[in-house]
Amino acid sequence: MEFSINGINWTMEYADSDKDFLNDGDNTILGLTKFLEQTIYIRKRMSKELTRRTVIHELCHCFLFSLGFSMDCYTEETMCDLFGNYADHIVGLADGFEKEVIEC
Repeated sequence: MEFSINGINWTMEYADSDKDFLNDGDNTILGLTKFLEQTIYIRKRMSKELTRRTVIHELCHCFLFSLGFSMDCYTEETMCDLFGNYADHIVGLADGFEKEVIEC
């Protein structure tokens, strides 16, 4: 799935669970946003609910990056503003990803 946030083009796709970047020692990574590649990877073969939560989580990273927020400036207000301003867009993208996968 391809989309754009604040003029930055992104891709979101499924990745096989054997990919090195989804396995970090004892940590299992459900999703990963690679900022330099402008790509979000979502682990395949998770439950529908866990996949949706992971997609929304990774999209939040994507929005924060695309809107110019650095990790040093996240506050409770920042996160509430992000959600208040972009929740519909984030959920819409999650719905689109889910629908695109079902239609494939």
